[in-house]
Amino acid sequence: MFGKVMLTGLALAAFGLTRFIFNILVIRQSATFLGEINQVLSLFMFVPLIYAPPLGQLISKFASEFIGSNEPQKSRQIFSLSFLLVVVASAVCTVLVLVFFSQLSGSLQVRPATLCGLAPMLVLYSFYIFLRTSYYGFDRISLYLRNEIIASIVFFVVLGVALAKRSEWLVVMPFAAHSVVFVALAIYHLRDQFRFRAMFAGIAADLRRCAHFLIHTMIISVTGPGAFHLGIILTGRLTGNPEIAAYLSVFLYSLQPLNLLPISVASVMIPTISQHYGAGRTREGVEVAERSFLAVFLAMTAIWGGGVVLGREAVRAISGTATGEMVVAFEVILFAIYLYMISTPPSVLLNSTKHVAVIAWSGLAATAVGVGVWFAAIPAYGLIGAAAGYAVLQVGKAAWAFLAARRILQWRAQLGWAALFTVLLIAALGSVSLVTGSLWAHVGIAVLFVGLFLALNARSVLDYSKRFLAEVRAFAPVSLAGPSDSEGC
Repeated sequence: MFGKVMLTGLALAAFGLTRFIFNILVIRQSATFLGEINQVLSLFMFVPLIYAPPLGQLISKFASEFIGSNEPQKSRQIFSLSFLLVVVASAVCTVLVLVFFSQLSGSLQVRPATLCGLAPMLVLYSFYIFLRTSYYGFDRISLYLRNEIIASIVFFVVLGVALAKRSEWLVVMPFAAHSVVFVALAIYHLRDQFRFRAMFAGIAADLRRCAHFLIHTMIISVTGPGAFHLGIILTGRLTGNPEIAAYLSVFLYSLQPLNLLPISVASVMIPTISQHYGAGRTREGVEVAERSFLAVFLAMTAIWGGGVVLGREAVRAISGTATGEMVVAFEVILFAIYLYMISTPPSVLLNSTKHVAVIAWSGLAATAVGVGVWFAAIPAYGLIGAAAGYAVLQVGKAAWAFLAARRILQWRAQLGWAALFTVLLIAALGSVSLVTGSLWAHVGIAVLFVGLFLALNARSVLDYSKRFLAEVRAFAPVSLAGPSDSEGC
């Protein structure tokens, strides 16, 4: 499993760098223009999140489940059906955008040229998300890595040309170029899985289960990744200031790489647990989630601790300036993301079994509360209000995932005293760093934190490092050797 997680992390790092570097470079040229771009992108990425990730997760879960139950033909049929649904949904949404083009431009308070230049992302992002997730249903992770790297290289080439020519029109083109390349290669990689003839034969009895999973995964997508984009849209709309939306989007996109490990773990865990579940081995799936938790917790806690003690420096590096308001907003968002990330194993466990509705409805409730906080706090407190609403939303979902997994599936991952002391250490050192503005003092606190973290968690870190290296050595030659990419779990 560690080898697959490594490959996934590399692929997601390539994708994350495109957004991270784009925001870092463009905000230094024009925060207002970046605010416009990110508001439009958030809209055109939010809409596909309603249907594209759920359909992709449908493949990740049920293709793996059908393979686990020795029914590979069903996995091809459900993939083909889902692909057609993405085609129909994205086409309908594109028509609606064209019909209401002027109203959207006025509502978002952006120039029609920006809206027009990014309009293809509605279709392209739909296929990107669906096909990216589908790679995991058919266990072709190394092919996904190669695709992501190639598409990211194209992104940076187009971005470099745009910045060299100082063309606002070209600046919006890297996103479309990335998605076109990725989608074309993904269709080629998965070409043997398309089975449009007799698409419903044999899976009619499974469609009800698939529909149940799809509906609830749509809710999860809107309240999960969708909240990321919804916060940016509402911040720009409620403040009427694209610069505030720009700074919020820069913080969110710059912290997005922190999701690499949790998303990598989730991408591998979903088909792994689904195969166990399809074969009637639910307890083995629970154990996979239990074993994954401490590794995610340790890695994310180390990163969170570094962000807490070096928050001011991080904000200055990201945006070029660091006011008190910006540092507070950054720390609030960082804490919310941290809690949400360490809740990945129990959340994935519930999603990969028959309890997806538990996560869906709790996420909907947390989102409703978060949106209420946004409407109340953003007009009054601006950037800090936007961060507070995001934090309420993420913390609520994380807390529920922990409680529900323990209650329903007897998920029993435990934290020792060393882990608890580490969290208290971060709180103490973070408080000290906030009362001093000295760079050298912050660096000293960061070094102290790293030393104490390793001292408290030396045994666990060493154990995971050995297991990681051993599996990478065993896995990498197989996964990179040939195009079949059919390594086992």
